[in-house]
Formats: sequence, C-alpha cells, structure tokens
Amino acid sequence: MSRPLAIIVALAALGLLAAPGPAAALKGPRIVFDKQELVFSQVVEGKTLTARFHFTNAGDQNLIIDKVVPSCGCAASKFDRVTKPGQKGVVIIEVDTTGLGGAFRKTAAVATNDPSNPVATLVVTGETLGRIKVDKGRRIELTGCLGQAVSTTATLSDPRGKNLVITGVDNSMSDYLRVSLDPQPGGKTYKLHLTAKAKEPMEFAGPLVLRVPGGNPVSLWVQVNVKGPFSVQPHEVHFGTLTKGVANKSARSVVVKRACAPELKVNGVNYNRDLFTVEESWKTPGQELWLVITPRLENFMPGPFEKALEIQTGGQVFTVRLAGRVR
Repeated sequence: MSRPLAIIVALAALGLLAAPGPAAALKGPRIVFDKQELVFSQVVEGKTLTARFHFTNAGDQNLIIDKVVPSCGCAASKFDRVTKPGQKGVVIIEVDTTGLGGAFRKTAAVATNDPSNPVATLVVTGETLGRIKVDKGRRIELTGCLGQAVSTTATLSDPRGKNLVITGVDNSMSDYLRVSLDPQPGGKTYKLHLTAKAKEPMEFAGPLVLRVPGGNPVSLWVQVNVKGPFSVQPHEVHFGTLTKGVANKSARSVVVKRACAPELKVNGVNYNRDLFTVEESWKTPGQELWLVITPRLENFMPGPFEKALEIQTGGQVFTVRLAGRVR
C-alpha cells in the first residue's frame, strides 16, 4: 500500500472512532407529575381542600424537593422530600377556602434538584359555593350625591335553598355607614340595608362580617363614594426636589370635574401668587377645568415647603396640598 493511501485509511479509521454514537441518557433525577393542575367545583366555602399531586422520579438518581412555596398564605404544603429512582411521591397542597368567593386559582412552586425542571408549578383552581348567597355579589358599591340618600339593599340567602340563620353583623365603618339586617318571612332570606352617613363628600371602603352559628363568619366588602357638587384630583400635589437656577419640569396639574352639580362654576382659586403661577384651562366648559401649577423657584427659600391651593365653587372650598423641596 502506498504511503499516502495508508495515511488516508488511518485518518478514516480515526474518524470512525471519533464519530458520536447515540445520545447518552440524561443523568440525574427527573420529576414527572401525573397532573400539574387539579380542579375543584361546587366547594362549600370555609372547607379546607386537599390537593394531592402525585409524581414519579423518572431519573437515575435520588430526587430531592428542597421546598414548596405556595402563592399566598392561604395554602399549606406537605411533600415527600426524597424519592428514589423509579419510585413515586406526592406533594400535598391544602387550601383554606374561607373568604374565597366564587372562582379561585392558587399556585405553588416546587423547587427540586431536577436539572431539566428545577422549579415546577402546581395549580389548584375551583369555585366556591358560599354559605351565604348575596344577590349583589360579595363586593357592594354605594355611589350617590351628598344631600341625597346614598343607600342600597342586598338580599341574603342560603345557596342550597335551606333555612338561613345570621346572628349579627360586625361593621367596622359604623361612623360612616348605617347597617341593618331584617329576616324575611319563611326563614330563608334576609334583607341587608346599607346607608351612608356622610356629612361631606368622602370615599371609604371596608368589610362587613356576617356571623353564622356553627361556622366561620362570612365577609362582604363595601365601597362607598359620596360625591359633592364637584370632584378634585389629586388631593395632594408633590413637586419632588427642585433646584434653583436649573430647568425643572416642575409643572403639575389638578383636574376639577363636575360631579353632582348641574354645572361646574368655579368662583375662585386662591393661592400664594408670589410662590406659584396657576393657569386655568377649561377642557369642557361647565364640566372640566384643568389647573396647571408651577412653582416660582426664585421666590422660594431652600428647604421643604408645604402650601395650600383653595378652589371655591358652589359655596364650598376644597383645599389641595402643595408640597416639595427646594435646593
């Protein structure tokens, strides 16, 4: 055999030896869940659900679960920390449905030593059947004008049509909200009457807690907006830190809108004219007024400041706080 041919044959042989064979099987642990989402339907509110997520270690080394982190404090978790190759394990998620009205979705992150899936997500979804059905929903809104009755009535019943007993209502907003509970004939429903007691325009929100014998209390969320003749946003204007002698983007806007008055009439805007300039611009005559406020930095002393801008309309005065710092 000639020398060049021998070299070619030798190189070919080396190439065959170096050619990659079939991919080696992935080494290490491998977590494989039977299901990563479990669904619960028609759950009685207040019941604790137990979701069992079964898995197999399909790898060739011990599978270690470092931790299971639920998405919120309402879910507890238990799990098999070490699972041998080919063996099965389980992650248990417990969900307390107290206060969960309607559809819910809870998740948990499972941290493992599986190199291909270091964090697996488990999902628990479902829908609760509350112990008390509220025809207006568990979130009740009251909106109206000052001087008028800002009130609503909700009907409470048992979702299964059974007799209902409510022993009382805890009202954390008693200074601003009047609450009464009237049982209806037949023993299956109540009327819940809510009336705002505001003497000036205000917005507030908070829970009402219905006490039920032999079970956990049921919470409702009430949000109230008692509007005056006009509204002002924002109530406070912050300019941040402003530097004298430097171009500052310091202008801020306040929007005055008609609310309950037939027409927005601004009788005056009072402020310190030595320290601020205010430009008035009607976006919609009689409906919406914009006030563009700019500090006159040359007249400010260095340091923090807090001033007031007063808007007079309809016999009422609304004060907007102006705050910031000059250096």
